[in-house]
Amino acid sequence: MKANSEELTIFVSVVESGSFSRAAEHLQLANSAVSRSIKKLEKKLGVSLLNRTTRQLSLTEEGERYFRRVQHVLQEMAAAETEIMESKHTPSGLLRIDAATPVVLHLLIPLIKPFRERYPEITLSLISSETYINLIERKVDIAIRAGNLTDSSLRAGPLFSSYRKIVASPEYLQKYGIPQCIEELENHICLGFTEPVSRVCLII
Repeated sequence: MKANSEELTIFVSVVESGSFSRAAEHLQLANSAVSRSIKKLEKKLGVSLLNRTTRQLSLTEEGERYFRRVQHVLQEMAAAETEIMESKHTPSGLLRIDAATPVVLHLLIPLIKPFRERYPEITLSLISSETYINLIERKVDIAIRAGNLTDSSLRAGPLFSSYRKIVASPEYLQKYGIPQCIEELENHICLGFTEPVSRVCLII
């Protein structure tokens, strides 16, 4: 049988305090409970860990080696618990955001400095792509996309409104004229996006 964390904690407390009674007081346990725990631990290990006299306690050779290892393990456990508790209040880690190139350049990049100042423990990874992606396969935390959500298992919310416009340079309009209706665009050279994957295409 393996020792549990409670037995290890009691053992370390007895050694560090130098007595069963002080360990019991520190752990808010009965003296008999502390004594039973040490005997149970020794029975599991098959060795004596403590030399007991009416005046003092001392570690056996096996107890000395065991104490050093167990004390380190408990310290690591306490440090891990503290780290986890602190991480709840201080966001940290890697945050992967996937968005179209214009969003990355004009929306996200200007926000990097204030974001870093507010969340210094977070490492940002900005990924630029124009297609719909599988967030799990690509290991992406947040994807910024325009249009309807195709995967109902994802959570989404509106960030901003964006409107598309048809624009042309003065030189182009002077050469080819100004279209007066949508149908006339068929006779013009247009550079735009196709749905649903938003790849750039040239229509001539």
